[in-house]
Amino acid sequence: MVLIGDLSSDATKNVQRRSTLEKIAYSGNLGRARTAELHRMLYENGPGNGTMLSLPFDQLIEHGVGHTLMWERSADPEAVIELGNRGNFSAIAMPYGLAEKYQNRIRTSLPLIVKVDGHFSVGDKVRYPRHSSLASVEKAVEAGANAIGFTFYFGGEETEQDAERCSRIVEEAHRFGKPVFMWAYARGPMPKEMGADSLFWCAQAVAAGENMGVDVIKQKFPAPAKDKTTYTTGIESFKSSMPRLDELLRLEPEDPNNVPYELNVKRLSFMAQMAPNTILIISGGPKIDDPKKELIETTRIVMDAGCEGRIVGRNMWGIPINKALDLNREVADLMSDEKYRRILKEPRFTGEY
Repeated sequence: MVLIGDLSSDATKNVQRRSTLEKIAYSGNLGRARTAELHRMLYENGPGNGTMLSLPFDQLIEHGVGHTLMWERSADPEAVIELGNRGNFSAIAMPYGLAEKYQNRIRTSLPLIVKVDGHFSVGDKVRYPRHSSLASVEKAVEAGANAIGFTFYFGGEETEQDAERCSRIVEEAHRFGKPVFMWAYARGPMPKEMGADSLFWCAQAVAAGENMGVDVIKQKFPAPAKDKTTYTTGIESFKSSMPRLDELLRLEPEDPNNVPYELNVKRLSFMAQMAPNTILIISGGPKIDDPKKELIETTRIVMDAGCEGRIVGRNMWGIPINKALDLNREVADLMSDEKYRRILKEPRFTGEY
C-alpha cells in the first residue's frame, strides 16, 4: 500500500503498481478455465493489452422503462447486442432472463457476463432493496455465460446476510471455472448520510470485493463529499478500527464542484489499491455539459489512476448505434495507449516459446 502523501497522478507509476493477469494467476489458485476467460476479455477483445471496456445492460429491471425514451431503439436488447457485436468491447453484460432469450444473437467471440441477481424498479420510497437471486450459476452457464455477475450492497443492516449469498455465488461460479464480476455499491443509513458514492464508501466496497474472492469489481467513480462536516464525522466514527482514516480527508477537494484532474487520479488510485489482486473497472464520473467529453475525460482519469478499465452502459447504447460506435472507437483508442499496457511474459499467456 502507498500512503496518501505518496499517491501519484503519473499513469506509468500507477499501472506498474497493479497486478497483471499473470501475477494474479500465479499468486493464487485462479485456475486455467477462469484465467482463459479473463484473458479473452483483457487481451483478445476490446482495447486489449490487459484493459477492459464492457457494455452492460440491466435496464427494464434495475431501472425500469425510463431509458427506453432516449432514442427510438434505446433499451432494446437487440439494439444493445447489435452495438456489442459491431463495436470494440471486452464483454457484454446482461441479466439472466435476457441472456437466456438472446444468447444466440451475440457473436460467439464476444464474452458474455450473465448477472444472476437483480431488483425491480419500484420507486424511491422503498429503501435499499436487496438484490434477489434470479437464476443459479448453472442456469447462467447454460445461457452461455463466460463470467458470472452479481450486485453486493455494502453498508446496511443486511450486509452480513447478503455477503453470505454473494459468497455462495462466488464459490459456485469458480467451481464452474467462471470468473466473477461484482457490482459493488454502498447502501444503507450511514453511506447515505456520508455519501454513498463518496471515496470512503467506494473504497470500502472495493476492499470487500477483494476479500470475497471475486475476479472483477465494478465500482462507481467516487464523488467528492458534498458535506465535509458530515463526512468527517462519519469517518471519525470508524477511527477505533482504522486510526489513520483522517488521512482520507486530504483527498477531498476544497470545492466539490471543481476537482483538479490530478486529485481525481489520486482518489481513484487510492481506491484501486484496496484490491491489488482484483481487476477494477469504473462506471460514471462527474457530470459536464458534453456527455462525449465527459466520457473521454473520465476514462483518461480512470486509466491514469491504474484501474483496468471502464464499464459503460446507457452512455453507449442510449444514443443511436452509429454515434455509439464512434464513441466506442474513441474510448477504446484512448485505452489502447502504450502507457496503459499490461505486459504478459510467460508462454502460458503469450504462446511464445
